[in-house]
Amino acid sequence: MAENKIMEKCAECGKDIPDNSDSQYCSKCDAMLDKKFSSIEANLLVFKEITDAEIETLNKFAKEDVIELYLKLHDSFKEDGIFDQYESAILNKLQKVFEITEKEIGSDKVVKFDEALIVKKQKKLECIKCRKPVLKEDFLFCPYCGFSLE
Repeated sequence: MAENKIMEKCAECGKDIPDNSDSQYCSKCDAMLDKKFSSIEANLLVFKEITDAEIETLNKFAKEDVIELYLKLHDSFKEDGIFDQYESAILNKLQKVFEITEKEIGSDKVVKFDEALIVKKQKKLECIKCRKPVLKEDFLFCPYCGFSLE
């Protein structure tokens, strides 16, 4: 009698995944997501902002991976001295969106942030070349295309 095996499908592309795999993604999608994760980490360190698309991508990872990212960002930002409002905003958003608790990261790694402060100080400007939003007070050049903002 033939045994009916139910093949798991990749959560990203829908391709069959081997029964012995513990991942919800095929190897191709897993590699692609790992690249995206690295790219998101680099963007957070450089641009100090997180997009909804990046949050959507991070939602595809285990909470432990996001906690590890949080801790890397925290340590990197702390090396520069006092957290600025944008660094605090990123860490706070990661805490809220991914429900990261003090117990999971340690009380010394929790960053308090008042969103009202950044809303008052933030003056968004749209780059006239690439049309992406940038913060004029922080950049002389568009961080996306390099166009001069002055």
